[in-house]
Amino acid sequence: MNRSNDEFEASLTLLPGALKPRADLLRHYALTRSGCAGCAPAHEAVWLAFDAAYLGDKEAAERMIARAETAANGGGHEPFCTVTRVPGLGTAALVKNGGQVPGFDGDGPLFAAADAAWKSGHGGLGFVASDGRWRFQSWGGGDLGRADPSGPARVLILELRAAFMAIRTLSEDASRSTLLLDSQGAVSYLRAWQSGNVRRMPDGYSLRVRNSGAPPTLVRLAEAVAELPGLKIHHVKGHVGHPLNEAADSLAKLGMRKPPDAKSRAEGLVKAFLGSWQAEHLAQPAKYL
Repeated sequence: MNRSNDEFEASLTLLPGALKPRADLLRHYALTRSGCAGCAPAHEAVWLAFDAAYLGDKEAAERMIARAETAANGGGHEPFCTVTRVPGLGTAALVKNGGQVPGFDGDGPLFAAADAAWKSGHGGLGFVASDGRWRFQSWGGGDLGRADPSGPARVLILELRAAFMAIRTLSEDASRSTLLLDSQGAVSYLRAWQSGNVRRMPDGYSLRVRNSGAPPTLVRLAEAVAELPGLKIHHVKGHVGHPLNEAADSLAKLGMRKPPDAKSRAEGLVKAFLGSWQAEHLAQPAKYL
């Protein structure tokens, strides 16, 4: 039986805070029954997690989400399956343009940077984490037909979308991360939402339910951040050589321009910037904060 996005959103509210972003990354599996032998167990496990949460069994809900993640990232996917799985994340990250550069994961503090770019009706989002995870996304152009109405604060909203992309990709690790942004406005909204003021929204931002049936992106972001008291949100100056900020900025611009070799270029620049970050941060931990 196919499930609707409305059912998914309603069920998502039943989960404990730490499980919501993990389940949200599994949305594709929960809403799609493609006949793929690898995707089917993920689909079933997500809805079993919702059933367990409805009955108040949080431990069973967490087991089912973990089972869904394992199925999504594991083998058994059919040749026709188009879902992109990212090895090493430990969660089912549905990432078209993203991945993880090896050699940077560790047990220390986790830092992440998010940024956005906008020019002539085309935008891009970028995210990079100190453990090697990265992602970029295009926004605008042909996407504007399905984009939610942003109002006059389009650049600010793109910055917030980039933060949301970072939080979703970090999944359960977001609660132990430091998120770095070069937009004071975005930092202000994120901190307000984290303190519980989830009704605050940029001027002109439409709160109508989207054509997909999903709540507005910033509403979902506000609710997610409100349940992440451990997430640290810091402002950093842009274009001053901060390795993580520069990497996120470069990824956002790749998303905006969409060159044919964007993914291979992204992997190279992420590796270079993370090498600089690792060397400089280990030598002077407080330099960029």
